[in-house]
Amino acid sequence: MAKTISVVGIDLDGTLLELSDQFIAQYLLKVDQWVASRLRMEPVLAKAIWETTVWACSLDHGPTLLEDAFFERLCSLIKISREDIKEVFQMFYQEVFPELQRLSHPIVGAMGFLTQIQALGLKVVLLTSPVFPRIAIDERLRWAGIEGFPFDWISSLEVVHAAKPHPAYYLGAAKTLDIAPSNWLMVGNDLEQDIRPARVTGMHTWWVSDGRFDYAVPDEDVLKGPLHDVIPYLKAHSSLAIE
Repeated sequence: MAKTISVVGIDLDGTLLELSDQFIAQYLLKVDQWVASRLRMEPVLAKAIWETTVWACSLDHGPTLLEDAFFERLCSLIKISREDIKEVFQMFYQEVFPELQRLSHPIVGAMGFLTQIQALGLKVVLLTSPVFPRIAIDERLRWAGIEGFPFDWISSLEVVHAAKPHPAYYLGAAKTLDIAPSNWLMVGNDLEQDIRPARVTGMHTWWVSDGRFDYAVPDEDVLKGPLHDVIPYLKAHSSLAIE
């Protein structure tokens, strides 16, 4: 039976906000310089965070929130209480993280793109990598110039049970909105993080390629093209009957 798309899930980094290739490295460097020093640690905190992030992204944590699983693992590695590290990280995201804006630039037309989707009567969900807490996601939305957009839901460390690229992340989003994956269109720039795992769940997908990739996509039926082409596609398929 044909299904209709009623939700558009959209990635943030690389899709609605351009980030420098140096962003993660600089983020981890600032963690070691600022957070580790305030916790009176040797500068190995970033390494522990990265290892914990890779571990967290590889699993479906079931009924356990990603935030709880993440901090349980991290605190066992660095031998510091969750309360202590969360307090310092809160200060870090308020005082230091905004400095990384210099490694980003907004994508022109992002707010208009989101508004047009919403005007079609579709729900708009931000499916950004949830390894960051909500405070860091809100900050990056500000960098993108879309901090005022009323998303129907935003994924973050505090509200999910799995992370990209685990398919359970996408299934969890569908369950949260109580809308079947077959009624979703996932829009993202990363084939491995956004497109393939979403397709595993039954979501329809749009790979934002913007002509930057010169290799063939093995999945021949993957919809792909510039971000602005998503709107005409949705308008042309107002019934969105996709077998």
